[in-house]
Amino acid sequence: MAHTWRSVCVCRIGSCKSARLFCVIRWLWQAVHMTSWILEVEGALNPEQRAVAEGLAAILERLNPPHLDVAGSSVVADTNGFHVTLLHSNRPELRVDVDASGGGEIVVSYGKEHEHFRSEDAEVGRVWPFPSEDHIQATLALVECLLTGRIELQVWKRPLGVKTRSYWINEDGQAELFLRGGTAGPYFGWSRTPEIYRFDYTRPGPIP
Repeated sequence: MAHTWRSVCVCRIGSCKSARLFCVIRWLWQAVHMTSWILEVEGALNPEQRAVAEGLAAILERLNPPHLDVAGSSVVADTNGFHVTLLHSNRPELRVDVDASGGGEIVVSYGKEHEHFRSEDAEVGRVWPFPSEDHIQATLALVECLLTGRIELQVWKRPLGVKTRSYWINEDGQAELFLRGGTAGPYFGWSRTPEIYRFDYTRPGPIP
């Protein structure tokens, strides 16, 4: 659908005023569609899943990220839970997945890393660098950081797996380590320096 609107805007509009008006209408349509596809998911959602869905929709509505591939992104609600996939328009390796089982646990996957948020996190005093009052707010805060260029993932290849380090970019622009992880292999090769993935769906123009 986005390709159809783009071709119409470029090819069928003659005057500059008409072109600007039509492009404004197209932008408004895309902004509405960007959030509605999450809330229009078929299937019943429990309160936790509904809160995640509404929170994600609010983030996308507020950011209107230009690098979000709306057509390629998806949302599913079934017996396995509530699942949202956010795809970058030209960087598939920056994919973000959110899985809410509905039983008090939410998983956010990004690149070769993932993090779990649980309903008991607040009770055990779990502290995150990004604002979070409970596991749902922590989930949404991480997703927003991923969409706005405030998460950097570093990946080292090892023969028996990969080693990962996740950094949050704080208010002063400094990188703070918040997660050490990895995945079991086997992998070919050995990297002395990490592959660096800077997640950002909002920066105008191509992302290096």
